[in-house]
Amino acid sequence: MASVILLARATAARASQVRIPMTIDYITLREALKRKLYTAPGGRAELWNGLNDCQYLYAENPEFSRATAGGAATVQLETANSLGLGVAMGSQCLNAVQWSGIVQALGVPYIAPGLQLKFHFTDLNVFDSAHQKTEVVSQGFDLIKGDLIPRLNDFSYDLKPAVQQLAAMITDSIPADAADRFRAAIASLTAEQKIVALDDGVRVTLVMTVPDVPAPAIPAAGASPTPAELKAFQDTLDQWDAFLSFSIKHLGAAVGDQQFRDQLLQILLDSRYRLVQALNNPAAAGPDPVRILFLDEWTQLHDAVRAAARRGMLGAHALEFMSFISAGDALFALDQAAPALGMRISAADLRRLAHIMAPGATGDPLQFNYREDQDMKKLFSVPEPPRSRHPIEEESIPPSDSSAPARPPNPMPSPKLGPSARLFPFPRGPEKRGLGVRLLDLLSPCEADAAEDAGAMQINRLQDVADRLYRLVINDENADDYRHDMGLLLNLSAAYQLSQIASGMNALDTDNGRVYVTLVLATAWQESCWRQFVMDGDRVRWLESSSGDIGVMQVNKHVWRGFYDIDRLKWDVLYNAGAGCEILARMMQFAAITQPKYDPVMISSHLARSTYAGYNGGPGACNRWRRREPVALKQIDLSFLEKYHAVENGTQIDILSCSRSWSH
Repeated sequence: MASVILLARATAARASQVRIPMTIDYITLREALKRKLYTAPGGRAELWNGLNDCQYLYAENPEFSRATAGGAATVQLETANSLGLGVAMGSQCLNAVQWSGIVQALGVPYIAPGLQLKFHFTDLNVFDSAHQKTEVVSQGFDLIKGDLIPRLNDFSYDLKPAVQQLAAMITDSIPADAADRFRAAIASLTAEQKIVALDDGVRVTLVMTVPDVPAPAIPAAGASPTPAELKAFQDTLDQWDAFLSFSIKHLGAAVGDQQFRDQLLQILLDSRYRLVQALNNPAAAGPDPVRILFLDEWTQLHDAVRAAARRGMLGAHALEFMSFISAGDALFALDQAAPALGMRISAADLRRLAHIMAPGATGDPLQFNYREDQDMKKLFSVPEPPRSRHPIEEESIPPSDSSAPARPPNPMPSPKLGPSARLFPFPRGPEKRGLGVRLLDLLSPCEADAAEDAGAMQINRLQDVADRLYRLVINDENADDYRHDMGLLLNLSAAYQLSQIASGMNALDTDNGRVYVTLVLATAWQESCWRQFVMDGDRVRWLESSSGDIGVMQVNKHVWRGFYDIDRLKWDVLYNAGAGCEILARMMQFAAITQPKYDPVMISSHLARSTYAGYNGGPGACNRWRRREPVALKQIDLSFLEKYHAVENGTQIDILSCSRSWSH
């Protein structure tokens, strides 16, 4: 979608200079220096080689940082050095002087012609490997000063690509009738000579003279968007989601660190939950929802990538990834520095950012679809939920016969869980059996035996129950049988998920099993009134909310696209229940991680509330119920808590009454 500046016939803003702060991260500078100077095998910089192998000086492992002395503009570069001075005699070095340690160079950054960021290094300090100040023989010190300092002073970081990227993004955001004026503004881009050394990088300030532009138009209050505007609105959100998914996949695939991947997944999910809110209420999302999403989510992505870079996790991709972050930061800074420009984050902007990060990637980074993405599932360890025996069918197939025998004669036991004061840990000892057995206490002996069976036996039992619920819509005649079978399916799905946890296929802490199974039942009650299918005229159709939540667990197709088969979420009740159980387990992990310090003793209802809040609003919403929240969200969270306690106390759900008041 082409980006535009919204113009009005109101008073024009005056021409003025806009200052755009741009921080060049020390990690970016380090990687650029390594690519220019540290090019010998093993990542070494060969500074001097004498007449033989006994005479050498090389450096490795450079690190930029802000200097603790020397003024606000001073940076320091520390690099390991190895020095050898000797005379070769056969395979030995005679009269050899060998030294290894750390050289610290202090310098001041400045802007050279052609927008080159350079450094003037003067002071030199020498440390041993323990970072204690030491001395080197006079000839060695002269070699270090004479061979290292000139090369460091010769190093330059080219700001032109970043400025050109920024100029291209500005160009994409201007109307055709203002193109000439804005080209002149772009041509006026310069960098101030004053540079500040920060904790994370050096800050360069770009200056641009902005021409007169009319003030951005303010949309009329209460105006309803046209169908074309709604379509453009959705396309814009889809492009942002496709870009973020593309970026996170490339970042996660290149960095195997689990902590980093967990951060990426949380950023993606939180963005998608917010996207769903925007889709569901376009008027409240504002005239430029992508800008709002970009500004809010970019800081999190920036922090996650920088933290991974500091831990050395980016490897050979460090320069590309940090350049990607720097370019996004510049766009962020421009938006903040010049709001009168009415900047929009365009599709071209997003494609440029994606290309900076992954220059060799093929295909359109903004391609959007609902197909399963096996790479994404593998990256974030999303297992395949159990599937029913039935293929995905067309809507024209008649519904199941509600009068047919639906289940074995044994009644479904009420889940007698009982409230528990503490969740971490469950009591241990001979009187307390393992988690799997505790969970299976909720089931009849026959059902417990089935759930304890490993692998195929467990899947077969789930499929047997799913067969009885195939395309089945609850009514007055089948209500009791339906409630039994749906409750059994949810219980067994929770048991199956816990068996995957026990085998190491999921990160949910097994001590949380008691609250987890209660959570599954209460969530399905809250979300769908335990329904997968409803009647639409004379046809059976899957239950779907206005915001795209599907089936018994109301798995949102926008949030979880790529992770699950959307058609199976619609038509396969077993698959839907399994997907919902997996998501709840993941959200329980997020909830436990974000548990506030002031609540050190985890109460079962607290964990349940936080998990459900995350299920309903994204990982970032896990603790929303602890804060002052909007009335609508407070009602949702209190309604869930009421159902959670009802399941704990063995209260059975009245599905028909619940469904009559269901409005999603």
